[in-house]
Amino acid sequence: MTPGRQRREVASDMDFDMLHYQSLVAWLGSFPRDRLQAMSDYAAHRLDRSRSKMPVFIGSIDKLGALPVLAAIAIQFKDASWPLQISWWQIVLFGLLAFFSWMSVLLVSLRLRAELYDALLKRALA
Repeated sequence: MTPGRQRREVASDMDFDMLHYQSLVAWLGSFPRDRLQAMSDYAAHRLDRSRSKMPVFIGSIDKLGALPVLAAIAIQFKDASWPLQISWWQIVLFGLLAFFSWMSVLLVSLRLRAELYDALLKRALA
């Protein structure tokens, strides 16, 4: 993909997203102001709770992304030979690692959704 084509695709995506954003803000503006304020307060509360609870589970992996997991897998399998000779406790450990990694991705996704709700409601109130 060429840089020019990539820029055109990003611009096209942003144009679509901007229209969708404006339509959501207009739709939210049709609600009564006190209801919007209550929903905005609730969204802000959920976002604060999410931000306070997330470091307990995933630390700062939401800042690093998948790099620590990939590094751990690379270090584990750097001297691997075929057929793999993995013990049962390692299989359980890798399964738990994969499960907790997936859960951290879901938690970050929920936090991002709460941030979007909070931003949309505040924009509708403005």
